Amino acid sequence: MQYKIPSEIGSELKINRLFYLTDLLVVLILGGIGFTFRYVVHPSLVWYYVIFWIVLMVAWLIRPKTNPKLRMAKVLVLAVSRDRVTYCAVDTEAKEKGEF
Repeated sequence: MQYKIPSEIGSELKINRLFYLTDLLVVLILGGIGFTFRYVVHPSLVWYYVIFWIVLMVAWLIRPKTNPKLRMAKVLVLAVSRDRVTYCAVDTEAKEKGEF
């Protein structure tokens, strides 16, 4: 028996050519949450609810072109949680002196 050892600790495990283990876990977790809360939704809106959860799962799993190593969910978390106050302009001394 031959075991495939990942070259780095943070590498993802592939199930097949396009699907990773984290993708399977996300689908199972979001599917379980959606299945659990479907009883809260009015019966006439169940199909819209199912379509919403399918779109949410697909949006969660796609990889953006700007950073293909991250999932869209991680990119959105990084974009929202970024502290914009920590960045300052290089010419802060010129602003303090009143020079522009």
